[in-house]
Amino acid sequence: MDLQRIAKTILPDRAVTSLRRAKWARECRRVASLPPLAEKDFREILANDLNLSEGDLVYVHSGMDGLNLAFPFYRILFLIREIIGPSGTVLFPTYPNHRISSYEYLRQANVFDVRRTPSYTGILTEFARRQRGAVRSLHPTKSVCAIGPVAAEITATHHLSPYPYDTGSPYYKLIEGGGKIVGLGATTNYISFGYCVDDSLKEKFPVRVYHDEIFNAPCINYQGERVMVSTYAHDMSRVVHPEMPVWFQKHVSAEACRDLMVRGMRFFRADAPKLFAEMMDLAERDIIAYPRSVYRK
Repeated sequence: MDLQRIAKTILPDRAVTSLRRAKWARECRRVASLPPLAEKDFREILANDLNLSEGDLVYVHSGMDGLNLAFPFYRILFLIREIIGPSGTVLFPTYPNHRISSYEYLRQANVFDVRRTPSYTGILTEFARRQRGAVRSLHPTKSVCAIGPVAAEITATHHLSPYPYDTGSPYYKLIEGGGKIVGLGATTNYISFGYCVDDSLKEKFPVRVYHDEIFNAPCINYQGERVMVSTYAHDMSRVVHPEMPVWFQKHVSAEACRDLMVRGMRFFRADAPKLFAEMMDLAERDIIAYPRSVYRK
């Protein structure tokens, strides 16, 4: 058991939260002390370290506090689009729940408006959502926005399954489209793509990752119509992971997924089809990123 899990076991929630914030503040100070990245530097990282190229389908996780930039943050979107070109498509998570879990958000009966509800998954994702030509999936808690020629196609069917990472989701379509996943100022602790394995196996997966309740969530689509979308919400008492960079390094090939430290800043890259195939093979051998304590009884 690692120190973080020990702390959660013996300390009150307020103390754990305080320790987490202190750790993050130290990391922000460390990053701020590093030489800032110019646009040229960042473009080289995208192309050479994260392996982005013309025509890519790429899903971006981002944490601006984890980067020390010598240019405005919003330029990142344009740098990515310059590299993947007009035939490439870029995706961002645009989750609407702010400081609460998806379960709490759904219990509050919030109305998700695909056109107007802000993204609280970081400032870069909200900037992307507001771009002309951005298309957002109609999902009340796990919405994704996409910009590029396959944006409408990759977001079109997200609302059709109660499992947010099922085969109709943008996450799963990364597999079919040969997609890449990158983290900018973020580690694989934030990668959400792994839930595709959970949702692919459903009841066969050894952990019941969702609350039993299924929500019929009110949403507003692009036509301004009110529609109800059925979805499960993750049970955060069961969705307990170890340090994912360590787990990936131990169980998954470097070609499928790897965390990187570039110029003192944290990044990661993943190949969606390879990562899914390897994680599915691991799951069949009962090697998953969950502790035994949360397995189904």
